[in-house]
Amino acid sequence: MDLRPIACTCSNMLGPDYQPQQTTFRVFAQAPAVVLNLYHPTRHLKMHPTPGGVWKITVKGDLKNRPYTFTANGHEVIDPYARRVTAHDGRGIVSADHTPIAPRPTFAKQDSVIYELHLRDFTPDGKYSSLKAQIPHLLELGVNTVQILPLCEFANGDQYGWGYDSVHFNAPETSYARQNPVRELKQMIDSLHKANLKVVMDMVYNHTMENHQRIYSFQGLAPNYYYRMKSPRTFWNGSGVGNEFNSEAPMARQFIKDSLKIWVNEYQVDGFRFDLMGLIDKQTLRQIRQELPPEILIYGEPWAAGPTPIKVTGKGDQEGWAVFNDDFRDALKGSVFRPTEGGYVQINTNLDKVKQGLMGSIDTFARSPLEVINYVECHDNHTLADRLTLSAPQATPEERLQMNRLAAVAVFTAQGIPFIQAGQEFARSKQLEDNTYNLGDAVNKIRWQDKRTQQDLFDYYRGLIALRKAHPVFRQTSAAQIRASLSFTDPPISLCLQNQPGDSWKRARVLFNARPVAQVYPLEPGPWQVYVNATQAGPSPLQEVQTQVELPPRSAMVLAQKEL
Repeated sequence: MDLRPIACTCSNMLGPDYQPQQTTFRVFAQAPAVVLNLYHPTRHLKMHPTPGGVWKITVKGDLKNRPYTFTANGHEVIDPYARRVTAHDGRGIVSADHTPIAPRPTFAKQDSVIYELHLRDFTPDGKYSSLKAQIPHLLELGVNTVQILPLCEFANGDQYGWGYDSVHFNAPETSYARQNPVRELKQMIDSLHKANLKVVMDMVYNHTMENHQRIYSFQGLAPNYYYRMKSPRTFWNGSGVGNEFNSEAPMARQFIKDSLKIWVNEYQVDGFRFDLMGLIDKQTLRQIRQELPPEILIYGEPWAAGPTPIKVTGKGDQEGWAVFNDDFRDALKGSVFRPTEGGYVQINTNLDKVKQGLMGSIDTFARSPLEVINYVECHDNHTLADRLTLSAPQATPEERLQMNRLAAVAVFTAQGIPFIQAGQEFARSKQLEDNTYNLGDAVNKIRWQDKRTQQDLFDYYRGLIALRKAHPVFRQTSAAQIRASLSFTDPPISLCLQNQPGDSWKRARVLFNARPVAQVYPLEPGPWQVYVNATQAGPSPLQEVQTQVELPPRSAMVLAQKEL
């Protein structure tokens, strides 16, 4: 079989174009014939080929909510452009939903504070409609951007899963809905927008759950076209899941771009997090950035999970998108691949790498701090609290909380965009388990009682977020700005910030002490107002100091002067 990509000259987006009087179906297929199957009542209609490999048919009458499939190459499959499905292995539905959604929040990208959550973990029953009740927690904490693990229809939706087994990329997951997933997801986004919270969707375009035996959409319509193939029977597997999507093939690239536009235009989504972004070729990402509105936030994982035939889109390849800063993450807490290894907050190591992270990594892989997502915890690997337990087993619980707070200060005072996982703000544990995608609710469900028992830690995170929002000096937008206003002095990590236009602070210092003993830091002549110390943080001064200050073990401090 010829594996070369075939371009499409069709200017219309594929999928069903619904009108009350008629619906036009379009699908890309490499097949001798394609049949549209309509159900309730059942009809089988031969589609017509058009130039570029697109098959088309217009059906008279009102087809709203009618189930449909295509038959091609001996397989009955779901339309990959279906906006709603009955199930991952069911049928598409002609969807025509006009549920209103409040306008997108308008704050700038540098103001983003990202909070990653899994809908099932975060809500009592794992439903779209239940997230609204959790919004007060998000507002109390002060985050403003909610990144949600995959919401597209995935293979094991009826069981516990994270959704990285996505099957239908343009249809909301049915198990998260009570009745109508399209309407209920839109209502969820509407409630978040009304609270001035942006919504970022986690997208898994790097692979699908199809192969030669398990066929849902792509492989039935155009065998091997949508995948990078070693041979006609062997898939490349840079995803580690069995295949990798051939994003450089014209219709595969077009599918990704069209899919993103569906979520932006129909759901008013504010941004996208790309799983294994390294497997999406740079040209596709460049076109995505060019064709989506500039305010849409785009970021992802700049790596692959295995050998791939393409050049991985990695750190340093950013052109208007951001990447996760695993250098900073591992410098702060140790490599995620060595769970008992300590990092800066445990054993006072990796000082140079921590400094690079605090500067927005502009001297390593980023041309701008807006190309960097700073974090120490996400859904993958251990939570920060569990990692500290494993890597500092001799430490007391209070000493591990000191390490947690120290890491939080680094993330929220670093240049770039800060990111935390749900529950990090109250020392969430997953029972010391690593990747918990298949360990069910007993391990993954958020225990909201932890917020009460760790109220002091929650207040610390809340204070750091409020402080960051209050001062542009932590939210700079260019490497030139950073180099003009940030510098380091001795002792080991003493960050100086000054000359930031629009900030009420004229000079600030961020002091870090990861040692197990107290450390004295000299200061320029005061007075200095202290906004963050070992146990408290916020936008209001806590105390005043003059020419020096003593930092307790494993702690940080933020001080500022309003007048020089």
